Amino acid sequence: MFNSSILEIAIGMVLLFVLISLLCSTINEMVAQFLRMRAKNLEIGLSNLLQSGKENKLVNDLYGHPLINGLSKTGQKPSYIPPKNFTLALLDVMSGNIGKLPTDNKLLIEAIEKQGQFAQTEAGKSIILLLHEAGDNADKARRNLEGWYNNAMDRVGGWYKQKIQVIIFMIAFIICATLNIDAIKISQTLWTDIALRQILVEAASSSDIARLMPQPAESESMSVGNGAVSVQPSEQTPTDDSIKGLTQSIQSAGSLVEQIKALHLPIGWKLLDGKEEKWIFEKYDTMNWFIKIMGILITTFAASLGAPFWFQLLNKIVDLRAAGKQPDKSGV
Repeated sequence: MFNSSILEIAIGMVLLFVLISLLCSTINEMVAQFLRMRAKNLEIGLSNLLQSGKENKLVNDLYGHPLINGLSKTGQKPSYIPPKNFTLALLDVMSGNIGKLPTDNKLLIEAIEKQGQFAQTEAGKSIILLLHEAGDNADKARRNLEGWYNNAMDRVGGWYKQKIQVIIFMIAFIICATLNIDAIKISQTLWTDIALRQILVEAASSSDIARLMPQPAESESMSVGNGAVSVQPSEQTPTDDSIKGLTQSIQSAGSLVEQIKALHLPIGWKLLDGKEEKWIFEKYDTMNWFIKIMGILITTFAASLGAPFWFQLLNKIVDLRAAGKQPDKSGV
């Protein structure tokens, strides 16, 4: 028979990792909204893609185009630009902002070369090459530009994801160190406290945890779909109220902290000794500190893996515990 104690400890630890990961993601979202990280990351990506001299006039003119400027609030830059908007705005800017693109691809190239301001820049040469490759097919020319843009946005999404992973790791370390969330100490406690294990198993089996997980439509985005970088962030929508979004994130973070406390795990730097609270490290020696630091780092690394990873693992362990060991087949 499966060792139910080990499975219950695993369920308790994974449940904790889910909640901490969700807390880290929520705080990261608050930071991203407040600093407008997606918009800044997108601007860096466009500056790298549309190189046109020191002042990068092509990028500035692109952001000033109505098709791009209308994607964000006044005085702010969008954090996501649809490929169609990018292509139409870019061609309009490069052909002189005439407001009407030629339907013939050769005429479009001539308009860009005649306007001349961007035709000889690094970006201009790449764009003209993509247009020439399409021959007389204007639709194919635009698809070429959209594909060029989408490939660049894949790289931009990768940069953003790398930044987010570093930030989430830092957030996780600060949370775990501040709250003393020590994976080693918690696992030892769960091994000896059967009642606490049962409480955690019941909490993990409830539907409340599933409701805490972000839905796909609410995920953040840099136009690529991969884990931390999915589709359409909240701050990209012009009608979105950023202050309301921040308030909701703060409320979610507070709720998650309360849920972590409600687990009654050995978390925090003080313990109750009779009627007096004492610091747990008052009698720590070098080895105790080493184990404590290792326990906090284990929790930090676990939290940085993300809530979806731990939530999937939690479901598998809960199902495994519920299934138990299949009876041996009788001999024929």
